[in-house]
Amino acid sequence: MSNTPTILVAVQTLRSFNKSLSGMSSDQDSVSNWVRRYAESDSRNSTFPKDAAIGLLSYLQNPVFSNANLTSEQQAWSGIMSSAEQILQEESNWIGQKSAQHNATTFTRMFGSDLEWIQLYAQANSIPSHWSNEYLLNYLITELRSCQGSSGAGAISHTAMAPNVSQNIP
Repeated sequence: MSNTPTILVAVQTLRSFNKSLSGMSSDQDSVSNWVRRYAESDSRNSTFPKDAAIGLLSYLQNPVFSNANLTSEQQAWSGIMSSAEQILQEESNWIGQKSAQHNATTFTRMFGSDLEWIQLYAQANSIPSHWSNEYLLNYLITELRSCQGSSGAGAISHTAMAPNVSQNIP
């Protein structure tokens, strides 16, 4: 494993440490175990070098790993940890944006072909074209219930909603 400081490995190290911090609610020793596992011993299963762990602890001002006690490699790792923190924050923001975008478009992506069919149904039945999808769906449910009578879909409770005044005006 290379000991040359890279931002990707710094991010991996910081992500690992943050995981141990979040684990403290169920394991009070998770951070001290992380320090022993990654900074005080040579772990063969680690995805980052021991010097990266020591550099991170120095950056976080751990009293045992102060700058005075570090090798030049460990100091170099410590020096890029602020960039790793910035990248993790940017990643968190990016995940939030992607999640919001996903949630905002789920309905259309999941029911895109169904909405297309409903819009064609609305055209064929002379339903005003300015009605939003919600009112078209509501209208379709009401029509289905009336066709089914008191059995099948007609037995399912449903509150019919008419488009609001602004949607009634062509």
